[in-house]
Amino acid sequence: MSCLARTLCYIRRKKMKSLLLLFLFLVINSMVLGTLGIRKVSLELAEELRKNAESKITLESMDVNHPFEETDMQTIGNEPNVNWLNRISEIQVVSTTCIPVAGNEGSENVFTIHGYDKLEKDSPFADKVYRITEGNYPQGSKDIVVNQFLAEDNGIQAGDKIVFEMFDGTEQEAVVAGLFLSGMERSQTENVATVNRIENQIYGTADFVNKLSGRTDFFNVAVYVNNPEQLTDTKKVLENMYQDCAAIGITDNTFQKLKMMIGQTDRITFLIFVMTVTAGSMIIGLLLAMWMRSRKTEIAVLISLGISKENILSQMVLEEMILYFIAFAGAGIATKLLLPRISNCLAIMQGNSITLELSFGWQLGVLCIGLIGVVILTGIAIFPYMEKPVKETLSEMEG
Repeated sequence: MSCLARTLCYIRRKKMKSLLLLFLFLVINSMVLGTLGIRKVSLELAEELRKNAESKITLESMDVNHPFEETDMQTIGNEPNVNWLNRISEIQVVSTTCIPVAGNEGSENVFTIHGYDKLEKDSPFADKVYRITEGNYPQGSKDIVVNQFLAEDNGIQAGDKIVFEMFDGTEQEAVVAGLFLSGMERSQTENVATVNRIENQIYGTADFVNKLSGRTDFFNVAVYVNNPEQLTDTKKVLENMYQDCAAIGITDNTFQKLKMMIGQTDRITFLIFVMTVTAGSMIIGLLLAMWMRSRKTEIAVLISLGISKENILSQMVLEEMILYFIAFAGAGIATKLLLPRISNCLAIMQGNSITLELSFGWQLGVLCIGLIGVVILTGIAIFPYMEKPVKETLSEMEG
């Protein structure tokens, strides 16, 4: 009878033992695949977080007479870890078609226009101080956002145009893309200068402000980085470049909080993985040792019949490998069905596009490592009885 035939006959004959071992393999593989799936996702989330956490370095010019130039923006943008820049500029202008809300007596009837490359970032809108009540943030280079009270006083609606006076005396049109409110308009005193009133603050793009002023300078810049873990190093580089010209700060709270959450998930899943593999190996090893002890007579008889030890070892290994492979297939199906449900219960996975499942490569790796482990445990369990003399084993049976 061939090695494979003896293997299948033993599995059928010892159904209870086979089912028990199959169940243990199924539970261990399910836990291993599940924890590895969660661990793999935590690593992918950490990588995605580094790109989308929007950690940044803020530079503020310390001398209003010497703001940052366009050449400075290019130099900063060429740094390896820099993702993008939000340039911030400001100008005071008059309008020929819109009258500002009056402030204290003697103040000029001028507006303050704030320019941002992305208004929704680094502005009072990002801090929820202001909120858009109608329309959208500026999309085009000539789009602006004005205060709702100013719009009501001048009969302006979203989509209307306002004309401003440029640095050379010519006129420049702007399109009202949206209206905003702060909720503090009515609480201002009469002593506030016209240019400083909330109603007279207008927000547009940095390029629009530069066009009005005829210059390409910026008072502040927010430097967003690719890798938040290198944020401090990038800050040091910028400090060396502008140590006497700019006040430099960093914002990294979101990344640090989420990094801590992901780190905790990663450590917990790794601990569960180690405990599962260790406990599973010990239980299966002890179980195989007890079963091999009960099969020492069978081994001795097979050897006395002229069957080689290598053939007998192959039979024992095949028994465990067949059961392990069946259990692994069942564990793979179970985890594929259950992991998506688990991901819906994890707060860190809410609203994330990453799928909580192991790739074929990962599963193949786990299968190969598991089969190697089974071969090693089987070899350790059967080794004492393969080396023991046949006569001694048979005499113990007679005794």
